[in-house]
Amino acid sequence: MSISPRKNRFDVGEMLLTNEDEDSDDEQAVLSLRGLSPTEDIPSDEDEDQIKDFNNLSISTKTTVWQKDWHKNHMAAITSEKFDSLLKMCPDFHGCKSHMAAFVLIKELSNVAGCPSEVYRVVALGAGRSSCSKWLCYNGTMVHDCHAIVTARRALLRFLYKQLLLFFHADPKAKESCIFESSTASHLLQLKPNISLHLYTNQCPQGAAKNFYFRGPESNAWTSMKLQYHATSLLIPAAYLEPSIFGAKVCCMSGSDKLCRWTVTGVQGALLSHFIQPLYITSMVLGNQKLVNREVSDITNKRLDGICKGSLPLFYKKHDIVVLCGEYLGPVDTSLWQNDLSINWCVGDKDIEVLDSREGFIIEGSPSTSGPGFSSRLSKRALYSYFLRVAQLGGHTYLLELPTYHSVKMEASAYQTAKDLVKQQFLSSNSGPWNSKKLVDCFSA
Repeated sequence: MSISPRKNRFDVGEMLLTNEDEDSDDEQAVLSLRGLSPTEDIPSDEDEDQIKDFNNLSISTKTTVWQKDWHKNHMAAITSEKFDSLLKMCPDFHGCKSHMAAFVLIKELSNVAGCPSEVYRVVALGAGRSSCSKWLCYNGTMVHDCHAIVTARRALLRFLYKQLLLFFHADPKAKESCIFESSTASHLLQLKPNISLHLYTNQCPQGAAKNFYFRGPESNAWTSMKLQYHATSLLIPAAYLEPSIFGAKVCCMSGSDKLCRWTVTGVQGALLSHFIQPLYITSMVLGNQKLVNREVSDITNKRLDGICKGSLPLFYKKHDIVVLCGEYLGPVDTSLWQNDLSINWCVGDKDIEVLDSREGFIIEGSPSTSGPGFSSRLSKRALYSYFLRVAQLGGHTYLLELPTYHSVKMEASAYQTAKDLVKQQFLSSNSGPWNSKKLVDCFSA
């Protein structure tokens, strides 16, 4: 793949706040992270008029709606509708819908009659079915894992950064529309109590949840589910991964294992843990899975039950995800060339971004190209730039002084403690090692 020459770093000073999606009918008032000048820090009158929170969106009138059949069908429908609307102008990529995932926020409201209702909003979407198999990249510009759930989660991180820009913005209207609020118990922001996070995917996660369904013969307890890596285009148990491959090639933990880890660490990752409390998935709707929701639920939720609650840092917990079986909404047949493509989008993006998952970079012809050298807006370097922008606006000057992406991650001590407990539990249950590649994180802004 040809890479055009561009500048090799993100300049934090160039990242400001605008509404990227001026033509969108429903993605209102999202402040962006893309290249503007410092004089445009304050939103225009048009931007202020657009700063609204979950208006004119799909509404349900059911309590604990994610426990109802209506919820799983609606999750599938709104995810499919959002994907189709985003791909309307670029139908050549529509086959990527065969492996699709989306994060949805549900906001509990009261309608005009005073009855409880729920507002659904798709905030981040990802599509893809493979991961990069190249040599390791040490400057943070390559996206390693392009599977749908992982891509959707990284798109969700971009959405969360945009929400933090709203919170730290001088305009009180922007702060009011943010999904986060201050906490009396900590300097960390918390999700507003009437908002919850949900996941839809039309494919079962790769890894243990998809490939292994068995129980112990006597105790009805789940036997050890081995951690698995995507490496050299194969899914390999962690214990059998050659050190020479792990040390030199891109190797990614399976989506099933990442989902399991998120039940303890949350989905926000280390960098966002400097600003917000852990963010957990409330429910996950699996499309095309009629019979194995019990197995997927147990593999996702039970493998880390051995972690002592008292050992987890403040705000961290073992949070089980409600797993539901829904409908598969996607194409019956896809072209082979689409198998290696990945799509991402979050609220506020004017266009989708399309990656070659084998290379980890944006393809030529992608509707959106924003990073240097065809680097994705989901890359570690891009997310690091978003982090630095939020740290600057939030007055977290000590974070700006840390020299590398890796040092910022390690400074999130509570998150790292929770992550270490997850690794220890996997080892104690003979699931295998969850190894980290520190060298790929040792880049600076």
